[in-house]
Amino acid sequence: MTYKDLIFTMNMLVGNIDNQETKVQKKLVKIHGKLKTAYEQYADKLNDLRLEFAEVDDKGHLIMTEKGEYKYSKESTKKLQAAGKELLDQEFDFDTIDVLNPAGLESHTYLKDWVKGVEFDAVEDDADIL
Repeated sequence: MTYKDLIFTMNMLVGNIDNQETKVQKKLVKIHGKLKTAYEQYADKLNDLRLEFAEVDDKGHLIMTEKGEYKYSKESTKKLQAAGKELLDQEFDFDTIDVLNPAGLESHTYLKDWVKGVEFDAVEDDADIL
């Protein structure tokens, strides 16, 4: 799995959780919680990149904007963006989540590679539609 896949899945989960009123939403919250550690690792790596490319003065102190954010030159911004894209494509190890009670998760096909124990609804390939 890549961090890009993880971010997509996390966004889909958040979009489907709503108010946690249904059993399916509660299951999605649990899956979100299990993915949270991997997302936090991604966020830490991204923060490390931001710090690495931030501007410093002649004494090595960070230069901050008026909003308290790191300041970047045009060149360091380009480097940060390139490094961020590489990070998104970076693969990480992930243990597939066992789902003991899959009822209701069949339509959440974006979870296909993240969970096992669910028989997902068939998804038409875009090529089949044309």
